[in-house]
Amino acid sequence: MDFALPAELRDRAERARRFAEGRATAKAGGALDLDTWRAAASFGLFGSASDLAAGGKSALAAFVLFEAMGRGGLDRSLLFAMGAHLFGCAIPIAAHGTEAQRGKWLAGLVDGSIVGALAITEPQGGSSLDLIQTGAGEAPGGVVLNGEKTLVCNAPDAGVFVLLARQNAIKGPLGLSAFLVPRGAEGLSVARIDSTLGLKAAPMGRLTLKDCFVPADAMLGRAGSGLRVFATAMQWERTCLLACFLGAAERDLAACVGALRARRDADGPLMRHQGVSHALARLKLTLEAARLVGQRGAWAIDRGTADTTTAAMAKLALSEAVAECAEKTLKLMAGSAWQGRPLDFGAALADALGGLFASGTSEIQLDIIARSLSSEPRPK
Repeated sequence: MDFALPAELRDRAERARRFAEGRATAKAGGALDLDTWRAAASFGLFGSASDLAAGGKSALAAFVLFEAMGRGGLDRSLLFAMGAHLFGCAIPIAAHGTEAQRGKWLAGLVDGSIVGALAITEPQGGSSLDLIQTGAGEAPGGVVLNGEKTLVCNAPDAGVFVLLARQNAIKGPLGLSAFLVPRGAEGLSVARIDSTLGLKAAPMGRLTLKDCFVPADAMLGRAGSGLRVFATAMQWERTCLLACFLGAAERDLAACVGALRARRDADGPLMRHQGVSHALARLKLTLEAARLVGQRGAWAIDRGTADTTTAAMAKLALSEAVAECAEKTLKLMAGSAWQGRPLDFGAALADALGGLFASGTSEIQLDIIARSLSSEPRPK
């Protein structure tokens, strides 16, 4: 087993880190930073996963570059929004779209001129596919969509939504289809959600669809294949979306170590206390273990393996590792963290908490992993 990244990818990661350092002074606000968005697109971040138009994909490259930008200090929530755009919208279109659909949308999604969003969650049933109520009724030349979606990342700025709706009376995931809904579709309204904890530069929104007509060629994949489209998005999101948080956590840990090495009590540097140094050592191990699981998930994607269990393990490991790092570094920094020095550890914790819920909660990931254990053959 060779754990070394290819030299070309290491070089791209270093350039990504330097790019992020050059944009890190931008402050997170309540709106999407479209200037940095377009700059990242020009750098090649949205093409990192692939030459999407040609059908090639590399999850490992995406994981490594998103991690490098997080390490370089680019705002976590902005990177989260970029990942939601790439993994939740562009990748499913590349994987399941027709030639016409890819030709219409992918170039803009890769060059940053179009923002993409994945619309799954609903006010009543959350992200449960069994409880999706948004319906797709037959209409001449297409379908009419009726329902609501909420907590849609990038919704206020999105030009296209990958949206799941129930197309027939079949209950559960097998009755779902996926549709490409452009922002200007008649009957679609978008509202911003302002009251979110963390992820301030990843604006959320709700969609209301009232007799929203989309033509037949807006269906992504075949009728009833919404589960496959969703599975593609989730494998990529669960594996790669939080790589940027991992890089940011490594950066925060390094800042914490540097501050505690310099800070002293009456007997010398605080780092001489095992209670301090061992806590930091455990955080380093936790982040390194999460990276290995995440990169293994990216490797599985690049091998063409529909490995939902490894993706669930990656999401669980990454989300809980960065949340633990954010909480413990904040505590170790004590009053300095409270004042936002040397980094905004409070924002890091708030953003990390959002990562615990994105692409499915920890409990959902544990359910997936547990089901895989039940299906494994028993040792003889």
